[in-house]
Amino acid sequence: MILEYFNSVDDHALDFASRQNSDQLGKKIGINGRDDFCEYSNINIAIFSISEYRYNKSIKKAFNGDKDFRKKLYSLYTGKWNKKIYDFGTLVNGNKISDTEYALEKIIQSFVKNQIFVITIGGSQDITTNLYSSLKTNLNSINLVAVDNKLDFTKNNKIKDSYLSKIILDDQNKLNQFSNIGFQKHLTSVDEIELMNKMKFESLSLGKIKSDINEAEPVLRDSNIVSFDIQSIKSGDINNAHQYPNGLTSYEFCSLSRFSGSGSKSKVVSFFENWDFSIMNSLLAEAVWYIIDGFNSRFDENPEEDSKDFVYYHIEVDNYKFKFYKSLITNRWWVEFINDELISIEKDIISCTANDYYSCKNSIISDRILTRLKNKIT
Repeated sequence: MILEYFNSVDDHALDFASRQNSDQLGKKIGINGRDDFCEYSNINIAIFSISEYRYNKSIKKAFNGDKDFRKKLYSLYTGKWNKKIYDFGTLVNGNKISDTEYALEKIIQSFVKNQIFVITIGGSQDITTNLYSSLKTNLNSINLVAVDNKLDFTKNNKIKDSYLSKIILDDQNKLNQFSNIGFQKHLTSVDEIELMNKMKFESLSLGKIKSDINEAEPVLRDSNIVSFDIQSIKSGDINNAHQYPNGLTSYEFCSLSRFSGSGSKSKVVSFFENWDFSIMNSLLAEAVWYIIDGFNSRFDENPEEDSKDFVYYHIEVDNYKFKFYKSLITNRWWVEFINDELISIEKDIISCTANDYYSCKNSIISDRILTRLKNKIT
């Protein structure tokens, strides 16, 4: 029984939930410790917290989901949602870190197999490796997005110790694309940026996000896993919980959260490296709310199949041919590479923005398309 892997929500949080109004989350969702969990078909979204911080001993005030976060979450009012949500409580830590990792992977596999979207809060970002491993049994290729102020190719100045390097060096690698959102150049070595380019991975610096946050939407639309590092938020917005004065604002953080929930390919969204401060818990609760809101607004559309719902634009730039698709329903954009030099057997269609289209129209191939194009040229 899957509930054996979790500690139920504590009595204080349950009592708080019981005192909420009928249209607040505390009364609207299922909660482990109050409501029975019968079968997977009864839920669409699984929420649980993680308290495994043995990777990172620098966190002095580790996240405790029951202490404050759940009260913040349960007090929020629901939108016009029709998806069923269940809060499983807190994942039980194993005797060893590897025991926790094993349990987490089995749980995620079970949820994803049953078409349940997963939101986790807490724990070290090293756990991203386990999120990736858990999807390998269900997906042929995986798109991973990290919202982080660094590129995370190294840990303690060692490449092999970082979660990202472990994924890249995996013997049965199924990583199709890695993307970073929010990295800060002054926190990133030239070698890491060059390695990012060499690996043909996509990155959106903090400056690009500040200029137009909608540039992140296509990246998150194509993602299977989204790994948020709380240090991507500027410290002033979260009670100076870390040493980085620049970063995403609370508003930008919640906007990215909504994008990560609305993408129909997304399976798991996780928040890591959390400190247990009241203002941070408030922000995390709101971020989870926006993920749920995004999930409830999901609209699955396929440019290849729903031809009547799209308009098409053919553009050629520097002997490369592109076919852009614009949805008549959502106004979202996709682009297909159709150049004869591309080695992809299947159609290669990626999400993009109107800006990518207008750049090509002006004979300029955008960075997003160039990054993906490099993966397809012999």
